[in-house]
Amino acid sequence: MSTIRALAATEGSATATLPNLPLPRPDAAIYSELRALSACDAIRHEWADLASRALEANPCLEPGFALAAAQHLISFRDAELMLLWQGDPSSERRHLVGLVPCRTRRHIFAADTLEGFADPRLLNGTPLLDSTFAAPALAAFLRDWRRCGHASDAFSLSGIDPAGAFAATLARVADGQGVAVGWQPVVGRRLELPPTARIATSDEALRDKGRLILAEATNQADRRDAVEILLAIEASGSRGRAGKATLQDTREVGFLRSMSRDLGRQKLCRVAVLVLDDRPIAAALTLGKGTSCWLYHGVGDEAHAALEPLPMLLAMMRKAQPSRQILLPGGLPLFGAREEAFGTIRLTRRRAQGSRRPVDLAARMRERIVRSLFRPRPAAVDG
Repeated sequence: MSTIRALAATEGSATATLPNLPLPRPDAAIYSELRALSACDAIRHEWADLASRALEANPCLEPGFALAAAQHLISFRDAELMLLWQGDPSSERRHLVGLVPCRTRRHIFAADTLEGFADPRLLNGTPLLDSTFAAPALAAFLRDWRRCGHASDAFSLSGIDPAGAFAATLARVADGQGVAVGWQPVVGRRLELPPTARIATSDEALRDKGRLILAEATNQADRRDAVEILLAIEASGSRGRAGKATLQDTREVGFLRSMSRDLGRQKLCRVAVLVLDDRPIAAALTLGKGTSCWLYHGVGDEAHAALEPLPMLLAMMRKAQPSRQILLPGGLPLFGAREEAFGTIRLTRRRAQGSRRPVDLAARMRERIVRSLFRPRPAAVDG
């Protein structure tokens, strides 16, 4: 492979220092608060602190991602968060121990119901739970969700790792809360990378044209420039000619710039660019840090499509950090043998056989009334 180089610089903008939050009280009760996502900027520090000690890290539920989405994207405007607080609701010493994305579904002839929130941009939908208080926080969430709506409701959580700590904890806690847990696997799609021999051939062909460099932005200014390079490469191709490039959608481009800037301060967003003689020919934006990251967006210059610059860029990123796995939308790794993708967890209330509670009878009566109001008219008969 060709030379691997990073843009060396120091981080210009450090992450804002979190205030000294009170320690959680192990014996304090946990209660829930439903709040619109767009109104959660006031708890950004508590939210970021929770994300740093979460049972499963999730860059898509970091405040830098979710608040940027609420500001720019229409599909996130009705999103809500169920906040799980430990401590006295009226005390400043309350502690955020859980956060679950959801939305309220409005009904005309029935009470409002609470359901899970999902969006294609949420590559990972795992709720944030304090690793120390995950079980009681989940129990509080399930308890309060059961109180909302009627018995036929279900709550779905999309983008969940079946082998993750969250899924295991939920399965253990749900049984004691009278909640059944169903699993719907998602058919993950792998990115078809060319064989290693073909990548090597393309690498040789590109090196014959000039010097090939993998450049990765390491400060805010370079990261901002790298994002613009990614947008420009995409807009110069067929998506740009069709009017579907991110740069041509003011909401999408506003979100991408804001999200990459905010997550970049926490080193949760990285942008790599493949450069041929000072000309960018491919770019990839990944989210997350540690042993795995998500490929959020990747593009290649269509002028060099025959030499497959994007697969080459991803292969060079892998070579630069072999211990770091790149995950595709759906949860399958770009490199590796794992076959089981992420999926959707469906929560339903478990009822004892023959249960006849007043709330169950009322729910059935509501449903029958709604059906009767919309019963189709019989066809008219001539004569």
